Amino acid sequence: MKKNLIYTVTFLLCGAVFFSSCEDMLNVESNRVEYEFDDWTLNDSVYSVLGILKCVQEVGDRQVLINELRGDLLSINESKAVIDVQELSKSIFNVETNKYLDVKDYYAIINNCNIYLARVDTTLEKNNIKLMLPEFVAVKSVRAWTYMQLAINYNQIPYFTEPILTHSAAEKVMSQPMLTRDEVMSKLIEELLPFENPAAYPMPAWDSDGKVLKFGYGNNGTEVNTKQLFVPVRMLLGDMYLWRGQAGDYKKAAQCYYDLLTGARTGSDAVRYNDYSFVSTHHDEGGKNPDSQFGMLFTIKNFSALSNKIFTLIPYAASKLDGTTSQLSDVFLPVNTIGGSQVVASPGMIGLSERQVYCYPTKDDNHIQPGDHIYSNEENFEVKGDLRLKSTTTSQLENDEEKGGSTEYKNLIVKFNLEMMQGDLYVPKITTPYILLARPEHAYLRFAEALMGLEREGYEGAMELAMNVLKVGVKENYSILLNPKYDERPVINAKGDTVKIYEIDKENNDTLGFKYRMEKYLVSYTDSLGFDFSADDFEDNAGIHSRGSGDSEHNKYFALDSINVARYFGNTEMVDNKEVIKKSPTYEDSVLYVSELILDEMALELAWEGSRFGDLVRVATALGDNDVLAKRVAGRAFNNKVSHRHPEFEYDAELLSKMQNEYNWYLPLPGEVVEPGKVEETPEDFNPSEEQE
Repeated sequence: MKKNLIYTVTFLLCGAVFFSSCEDMLNVESNRVEYEFDDWTLNDSVYSVLGILKCVQEVGDRQVLINELRGDLLSINESKAVIDVQELSKSIFNVETNKYLDVKDYYAIINNCNIYLARVDTTLEKNNIKLMLPEFVAVKSVRAWTYMQLAINYNQIPYFTEPILTHSAAEKVMSQPMLTRDEVMSKLIEELLPFENPAAYPMPAWDSDGKVLKFGYGNNGTEVNTKQLFVPVRMLLGDMYLWRGQAGDYKKAAQCYYDLLTGARTGSDAVRYNDYSFVSTHHDEGGKNPDSQFGMLFTIKNFSALSNKIFTLIPYAASKLDGTTSQLSDVFLPVNTIGGSQVVASPGMIGLSERQVYCYPTKDDNHIQPGDHIYSNEENFEVKGDLRLKSTTTSQLENDEEKGGSTEYKNLIVKFNLEMMQGDLYVPKITTPYILLARPEHAYLRFAEALMGLEREGYEGAMELAMNVLKVGVKENYSILLNPKYDERPVINAKGDTVKIYEIDKENNDTLGFKYRMEKYLVSYTDSLGFDFSADDFEDNAGIHSRGSGDSEHNKYFALDSINVARYFGNTEMVDNKEVIKKSPTYEDSVLYVSELILDEMALELAWEGSRFGDLVRVATALGDNDVLAKRVAGRAFNNKVSHRHPEFEYDAELLSKMQNEYNWYLPLPGEVVEPGKVEETPEDFNPSEEQE
């Protein structure tokens, strides 16, 4: 590709923000005391970081759209969608005209981070506290997140860590070889690893309560913990290890997610992803509960309950008069408009949701309890399958007196501007208040993904634990072993106790789900990993699948056994009204099955939140199977009742052929030089005016 400048001098794009007050951004009010060090105060540092966050706001919408429009969970409304949206959905990349393909805003973030990191003095202390260290680590995390998104979306990118203040400096950067995605991940891991411990390197807290930023509407404004403006370093590291996927990386990724969720090795607070709150349920008499708790997870008025269940968000102002606004609601569900949505939930997403089997639980004070379990994929239920789709979509009814009838718009997405669940017909009155970048469910699902990487590397028990994340929840002390060897004779440990373990009988175990095991004694192993979730914080954990499909722990249609694996691959048939297996699944089939279930669960839980296409790329690459991505995307226009690995799965053959080519997975970098004005050299004391911004 022609190596012209993508760069800008980004200094001119966000420079004015960097050196000026950002009070228009998020209604910032800081009570922090001002200290002077070399003519740069702590308030200068805070406002500089807020200037960087203002730049992050500029890329929030496109992060969602370039990931979701190219994936399998959205369909466009041809009569409403603008050209830029239509092109992304069809993987047509006009870098000259499509506003979502402009990378200069990403490099504006990066260059402002570079400027800050080059200037900040992390040695400055007061009462033995390094005053600017939290902001330093936070800015490193922002730069790493930005570079990671560029590497995921473009695959090869320019990489630099020095401030670019002149045209000649930009040309020098662009004359250097670009780095591949894996090379970028390696550099970012090396840079972030020293700061992974949140106890030693906490994110900023800009007043005594750590809550200074308000967003919301009228009297409903909500305070945000400042740490929620930055992705946790361990989350970033886990994601980077997953993306790189080199030898040992899955082990490191699993450890990062485990440490993040449990507070291990730091003494930080544990994170529970499911304590039976925010679970979609049926009424006892059948039918969907209109007050869906999963839907409430995304309501602005419910943010006080949500605030401790998210890691990172990008907050936006209610109007342009108040600061930077998001335009996502214009695409998904326009304010005060009926039938104006440019996108809807795809038939592929609807099919995935409907083919889940809801296991009807007994309820006791909203807690799921074992009892009489009804597998409801029946006509008497209003909604079949998983309820998370129904909890985050709505319908609108438009009366057309001239035509003498009405039009119903279905499967409209309310994740981005939901005030409260109000039945099936909903017209929003608010714009998008925030975009979620990371929540605990991301970490748990990627923890499961890392475990499947370990299973493929030979770690016994990793697949069972990954399935537990989905089905029953993690609430015990788990061990997984690499290359374990067993014997029938007992082994005595140092305390004189007999060490007993159960070997997986892969030849005779019909369930593949480790229900039946041969009693053996552990002799040796090459490596081991331990994940202890036995603390009280996790005693109520349930499988993530329970968020929308009822009591997944007792759901016989959601299990790691031969019949479910065979059904997923289309290897069952009906004989005398009984489903039987035509071809017995192999152990390798079970590994693929759990990997696919994790990808299905990512769709059901995290739909439209801005990570879907990247998830497809990462898993397809890890499994060495391009069809994992290609078939799902090619099947998005079909309400399939079976998985993409089933021979009856329907798809668009032309789109399949296109998406089987990895070249079409990545966005093209622009080829035009963006001139940094007529200024060749910028003086050190350059302070852009508002006009220059």
